[in-house]
Amino acid sequence: MSRILMATMGLELGGAETHIVELCRHLRRAGHEIVLCSAGGALVPELEASGVRHVTAPLASRSLSSMSKAYGILSQEMRAFKPDIVHAHARIPGFLLSSLCRRDGVPLVTTVHGSYKVSASLRFLTRWGAKQLAVSEDIRDYLTENYHIAGRDIFVTVNGIDADAFCPGDAGDLRHELGIGDTEPVVVTVSRLDDDSSAGVRRLLDEVTGVKVVVVGGGTNFEELRDKYPKVIFVGPRRDVVRFCRMADVFVGVSRSALEAMACEKPVVLAGNAGYMGILSPDTYFSAKSTNLTCRGKGQGRPGDLAADVAKLLSDAEWRVRLGKWGRVVVQKDYSIDRMTQDSLRCYRAALLEKKGATYDFLLCGYYGYGNSGDEMLLSTIVRNLTRRDKEVHICVLNRDRAAISCVQDVALARRFSLPEVISAMRRSKVLVFGGGNLLQDVTSVKSLVYYLTLLRLAKGLGLKTMLYGNGIGPLRSSVGRRMSKSVLTGVDLITLRDPDSARLLRELGVPDDHILLTADEVFTAFDAPLPKSPHLPKGDYIAVSLRAWKDRDPDFDIKVAAALDRACDDFKLPVVFVPLQQAEDTPACQAVAALMKNENVVLQGEEEDVLSAITSAKAVVGMRLHALIFAAAAGVPSCGIVYDPKVEAFFSMTGSDRFVNCSGFVGSRFTGFVREILQDDGKKTKEVAVQLAEAAAMNSEAAFKLLRGKL
Repeated sequence: MSRILMATMGLELGGAETHIVELCRHLRRAGHEIVLCSAGGALVPELEASGVRHVTAPLASRSLSSMSKAYGILSQEMRAFKPDIVHAHARIPGFLLSSLCRRDGVPLVTTVHGSYKVSASLRFLTRWGAKQLAVSEDIRDYLTENYHIAGRDIFVTVNGIDADAFCPGDAGDLRHELGIGDTEPVVVTVSRLDDDSSAGVRRLLDEVTGVKVVVVGGGTNFEELRDKYPKVIFVGPRRDVVRFCRMADVFVGVSRSALEAMACEKPVVLAGNAGYMGILSPDTYFSAKSTNLTCRGKGQGRPGDLAADVAKLLSDAEWRVRLGKWGRVVVQKDYSIDRMTQDSLRCYRAALLEKKGATYDFLLCGYYGYGNSGDEMLLSTIVRNLTRRDKEVHICVLNRDRAAISCVQDVALARRFSLPEVISAMRRSKVLVFGGGNLLQDVTSVKSLVYYLTLLRLAKGLGLKTMLYGNGIGPLRSSVGRRMSKSVLTGVDLITLRDPDSARLLRELGVPDDHILLTADEVFTAFDAPLPKSPHLPKGDYIAVSLRAWKDRDPDFDIKVAAALDRACDDFKLPVVFVPLQQAEDTPACQAVAALMKNENVVLQGEEEDVLSAITSAKAVVGMRLHALIFAAAAGVPSCGIVYDPKVEAFFSMTGSDRFVNCSGFVGSRFTGFVREILQDDGKKTKEVAVQLAEAAAMNSEAAFKLLRGKL
């Protein structure tokens, strides 16, 4: 159980305030002790009824006297409550708590509920925490663009909706209470009615006439709007919003209120102060989701659009039912309170990992932080599998630098070439883990081999257990490298290997096999389900090709590869997508072959998710990079390879395939035949092999925990 101190400006009725109260309630239900500080409001009784203690402090005012008083109250509460984590939900609480958290050595987390004005004075008041929670992807972008916060420090969360409370049902006698006939169509909106929040409501009232419109919410413009629109029913702020959602035939609104209506199986027209997106449907959901259903940055549409969309929905009862049922499924899948709670807990754990003096179970080392999609995916998979076995596991990663945007957020980072940081991380860790890949080899550099072997020696000297986790070994061509490797690896506590060739090499070196286990590459466990196809890819089938630069390749390599791919394109009428796994190094190699082709092709330039999608969604894959071949096999996609390193040939040997050609003596006719074969392959055998290797790879994380807990 953790002690969590929350703080926000106030707890009057509103979307952000409801989010905070629901989060506190469910954290409390999960066994955590929660204290919430605010200026108070209508939601305080509900909060306290759930077992959360509320402390009143004047946090809603920027006046010096109020802020000074609030600072004193917060300071006293910090000393008395001794929180493990502090979570601020607005600028003023964040500003006041930042210095108190530094004083007491407690991590500060902030949630950003919207995009706010940026000015010199407001920048001064803004104090972001060690980690941030953003309630949508566009707010994440706002934080990176305006405050230059690293992407790995921002956790995207949702407005969690209690689908048990907001569900289809009877509105009771609400229609009778409001004087609305049983068959009259009703449009409902829920919104604050202040100067900065009533523009969407004004548009609704101006455009939609001839039907009953009910406005739920209060604010400084309430009386003015009520007087201006006498035919509209204004009910003010209400606690029973669910009844109004159930009564609606069509709901007009944004963000949390729209989600609550969706949970009640009501069709929604997205319209608010920030923009207009119209009828929410499967066709518009992806774009709307990126804005947290606020329409930010989407424009206001044309005059009359809102009236037309409401009329369309009111004229088609069956469509309204279908959209309503779809909307509830969306809320249950993407906007659950459990998701919101778990997002916050993940963020807290990440912040605590970076607290001064934090300790770690595992210190992961690999080729991380260099923009190689294969290695970043490997790191993500290792961390995911370790945290699945124990969600409270503490992990630190030796990375290229501490500011790199890693694909993994649930870990602490230390710079791999900073000796003080490496030693500090080792002193606070229990097990040094070499996380996948072919780290121990002397082909690319003897210096690299010396670096990794030195880390193993240093870890043993500092009392850590050591493990090679799903590694490949070699090639080791120098006699010095082989002697050093034998000496160091003999003292490693546990070695799991991804291929039989690596096991044979260790036997040749004379490394005892009593602490060696043959498993498989961790990436075979990466895909629990098919990845969604990236919108940057062709709509139909295509051939994915992963190439890299290599010094010892055939002098006519580019020409031969391009010719073979052109023949495949002609025969099968498919385009080619070149997929650089390491953008800086692989892109020129891909572009060189692409330029020689006559048929349609594209060189993909995208994020890691696009790269993975390009490989796993392909009809077939041609790969030089080992991880391109592993990604394909894990997803059941047939592949053929171009061998530049023995590890690629070892992969095909392990999967029982001979579909590869050598980079140095490239045989174009043989390669052409393999491309034809994989395009005619149904992938059945590949999928069977992938299942077997995934089961073997699962032993890596199991063995790591046995080592950690002294059960080997």
